[in-house]
Amino acid sequence: MRDDKTLVLSQIRESLRTAHLPAARALVPPRAAIAQGDRAQLIENFRRELEPLGGSSYLARNDEQAIAVVLQILGQGDGREVLTWADEDIPVRGLGAALSLNNYARLDVNLPADAEGRKRKLAELASAAAGITGAMAGFADTASVALGTSATRSRLASLLPPTHIAILRTSDLFPDMACFFAANPHVTRDASNLVFVTGPSRTADIELTLQRGVHGPKFVHVVLVD
Repeated sequence: MRDDKTLVLSQIRESLRTAHLPAARALVPPRAAIAQGDRAQLIENFRRELEPLGGSSYLARNDEQAIAVVLQILGQGDGREVLTWADEDIPVRGLGAALSLNNYARLDVNLPADAEGRKRKLAELASAAAGITGAMAGFADTASVALGTSATRSRLASLLPPTHIAILRTSDLFPDMACFFAANPHVTRDASNLVFVTGPSRTADIELTLQRGVHGPKFVHVVLVD
C-alpha cells in the first residue's frame, strides 16, 4: 500500500512539471467482462462487489424465500413501521400481506403540499425502521442498483429509514451501466427520478473519518430473486 502511494505521488509531482496529469485508472486492473446471458456470473460478481462496500446480499429461489429474507432482516431491528413502494412495484407477490400478517405497519409516504404539513409528515416518517423497494436493474461490476421513482415508488423509502431493502430480479442484472442504457434507451422518460445506489451511505470529514448513514441508509440489503 505504501509503495503504491509513493508511486502515485511521484507520478503527480512529475506530471505537475509538465502540466499533464497521469492517466486515469493507470494502476487499476481492468474488470473482467461478463456476458449478459451468463446470469450465474452476474450474480456472483454483484454479490462479491457489494460485500466490501458494506452491503449485504441474499439469493432467493422464489417469492416465498424472498419474503422470508425480508422478514428476517426486519426482525433484526426494533421498529414495526416501514416505508414501501406499492405492491405492484415490488417484484415479489404477497409481500404486503406478509408484512400485515407479521404486524408491520406500512406508513403513507405521500407528503402534503404545504411546508408545515411536509415538516410534520417527515417527522412522522422518520420513525420508520426500514424502507422496502424494488429495483429497476442491478450492475454486476459495481453492485449498484437502479431505482426509478414515481407516484407509487417514493424516493423516501430508499433514503429516509436507516435500513434499505432492495428487491431485484436476477433477470434484471446487467454487466454494467452501459449495457443497461443500451437495453433501455428511454429509461429516463419512465421515471420522475432515476438514481443509482451503491452500498450504504457514507461520508468522511477532512480528517478522513468515515461515517455511515449520514446522508442516507446505514444498512443496505439487496435480495436477489430468481
